[in-house]
Amino acid sequence: MLWPWWVRLSHWLVAAGVMALWLMSHVWYETDALHRTVGYAVLAIIMIRIMAGCFSAYPSARFHLPGLRDIRAHIAEVRQATLPVHAGHNPLGQWAVYVIWMLIALLALTGWLSRTDAFWGEEGPVVIHALLSWLLMAVIALHIVAVIWIGRLSKQHLVRQMWHGRMHLRK
Repeated sequence: MLWPWWVRLSHWLVAAGVMALWLMSHVWYETDALHRTVGYAVLAIIMIRIMAGCFSAYPSARFHLPGLRDIRAHIAEVRQATLPVHAGHNPLGQWAVYVIWMLIALLALTGWLSRTDAFWGEEGPVVIHALLSWLLMAVIALHIVAVIWIGRLSKQHLVRQMWHGRMHLRK
């Protein structure tokens, strides 16, 4: 098993939660109790995922910080279209996970700050929250494009892998 069930479940719950939060804000204009509840639930899922990853027996679920050398090597592989199959995230993919989680944490913080007495009526946290939400959407769009592109280059079906957890190579 490449991705354990709890990694896949947390991935899709966070994805669904972020999509719901974006729709609430930008389509339904709902930014009150339901928005906050879903936002804090998404943050809780990420925190549980981080804790579980720290103690996981699955190498693909553990955390590592790819260094500059790893990133440069990966970029060179992408340029040459000679990607090895990674059992887990490639170096840029691992960093993308951290960036997405950090943006979600900052969104939770700015959302919470905008409701505190200290910032009540202040536009700063709300403006920062909105900018962070658009930045998160841009990073997620880049993530989706990268999953498709890297999947094709490495001959892996990465979406299927995140769905059922098993390694799946394209023919």
